[in-house]
This record gives sequence, structure tokens and C-alpha cells, in this order.
Amino acid sequence: MLDDLVKSLGRTYPELIASGMYLPGGPPKGIFDDSDTLSMAPESGLEMGFWASNLRFENLFISLLESFEGESTYKGKLPYELENRMSQQWVRSRYGEPFASRPPFKMPIRGMTGGSDTYRFSSIPKGTQVVFKYNADLDVETVVFRLNEKSHA
Repeated sequence: MLDDLVKSLGRTYPELIASGMYLPGGPPKGIFDDSDTLSMAPESGLEMGFWASNLRFENLFISLLESFEGESTYKGKLPYELENRMSQQWVRSRYGEPFASRPPFKMPIRGMTGGSDTYRFSSIPKGTQVVFKYNADLDVETVVFRLNEKSHA
């Protein structure tokens, strides 16, 4: 299922449904009535992000570790040889130096994060990036598959 979702980035919600994809938890909703982005959770630990104006599927968030108490995490199998428990050291030894990296930073309320690394995998559609977000211990908290370019048409 995750591989299908990653390959569907850039398609609209109606296109996903018309293609026969089963997406419980939809249609996507915004936090506020005028939200620019909408989201839905088809499965525990998965969140799909859409651009509100055209319902284009832009981001797939996979939560591997709780970033706050009670957050649901994904327990299923991951595609692209990813593992449910990964550290920054594991990611970099497997994929090399990231093409973009963000150092650890402090977030309001949550405290310190471990920053993030961004990669492009040859095995996923061109135009898609993979972002590994780390906790303060440099363990992968969230994996995000996202489109390189944003289309706000």
C-alpha cells in the first residue's frame, strides 16, 4: 500500500478514488475552514497531506516513533528497504550524504528535535523527495515522502 501511495503523489483525491484506491479516513479535511492544506489518516501512523485548492496529494507522513504521548505510529512493513527502527547513522550509512540537511533545533512546546535529512531515491518517482525527521536522540521519528515542486494551481 505505501508503495502505491508514494507512486500516487501528485494525483488528486478524486483521481485516487477513481483509480480504485481504498482510502479509509477520507475525504481529506483541514484543521480550519480556510486551511491551505488538508489531511487524512487512512491507517494508524499514516497521514496524507493534500493541497486544499485542487486536492492534490503532496505529502505522505509515516510516524515511526511517538513524538508526543498517545500519537499513533505505523506498525506495517515499509517499502524501499526502510526499517521501522532507524537512526541517523543507519540512514547515512545506507544512503550516503543527504542533498539537504537541517540541524537539530528547538520547537515550542516539544523541545529539541534532531533535525532532518532529505534524499532522492532512484527507486521512487522522479520529483519525489524522502525526508527523515529525527528526534533528539537522532532516531528516525517520521519519514515523509513529498513532491519536490509545489503546485498550487
